[in-house]
Amino acid sequence: MKPLETTVEEVLRKAIQSEVETRVYYQKLADRAGAPDVRKRMLQLADVELVHRAKLERKYRETVGTAPPEPDPVFFDLPLDLDGLDMPHALKHALERERDSESYFRFMAERVPNTELGRLFMELAETEWKHKTDLQAEYDAVSDPEQFLMDI
Repeated sequence: MKPLETTVEEVLRKAIQSEVETRVYYQKLADRAGAPDVRKRMLQLADVELVHRAKLERKYRETVGTAPPEPDPVFFDLPLDLDGLDMPHALKHALERERDSESYFRFMAERVPNTELGRLFMELAETEWKHKTDLQAEYDAVSDPEQFLMDI
């Protein structure tokens, strides 16, 4: 495997960008909500991403000694079939997003074990794991187990 060539600064910058992208993703899910409660919940998740971004920006300032650069603009559209989302489906998409982030950070941590970068990646993975488990519990509470199997 190719050695990992990155810095703590770059990792934090990319993590901040990821929070910005996830916020936009949740806002797009809210736009596709089929009911007011789904829209409200997706917007709540979007707001939580602002808090995560602020924490990462604080860590960036503490670690790097300067303010982080402005994130890149985010442009993407959801597939057309994601329209009229009910709560289980909206939560499922949010859960998948958090799971992907966690998996990425854990993979990166495994590439640089016992290093400052490895510890940072694990910290980021643990944060995403917490988001994922909270969403999983919420999803489990509102979804029909038989529907889950039909969605696979």
